[in-house]
Amino acid sequence: SFAWCRLVSMKLVIQRVTRASVEADGVLAGKIGRGLMILLGIEQGDSLEQAHQLATKVVKLRLWPDLKDESKQWASSVMDNGYELLVVSQFTLFATFKKPKPDFHQAMKGDEATVLYEAFVAKCRAELGAGGHKKVATGVFGAMM
Repeated sequence: SFAWCRLVSMKLVIQRVTRASVEADGVLAGKIGRGLMILLGIEQGDSLEQAHQLATKVVKLRLWPDLKDESKQWASSVMDNGYELLVVSQFTLFATFKKPKPDFHQAMKGDEATVLYEAFVAKCRAELGAGGHKKVATGVFGAMM
């Protein structure tokens, strides 16, 4: 016999960028130079531990060439290069489309999701060390961006 176990997990959409920005209500909310633009989706059942683990992984993802030998692809990270992150909450990553109207019930509700979103951002900043606060920009949680 076997048991079916569905793992609950946050979703990220990650894009390497030379620069990125996000506006909320027509006002610049976050802006970065070279680095990663991250859309972060948080699902019902996600945990603080998952947010911390994912943040630690993101800053260490090897998505750029080696700093000393550019022929070695996929060898350096945001952390290695001193690059930046722009993190934007995106509950729509957990939309389902069984009917013509999207259903967002899988996404974690605002109050709970805010805590995990902020924990993810704080852990990214901590992982980047001194100056990490300046290297991680955000959108405005729950705003139309």
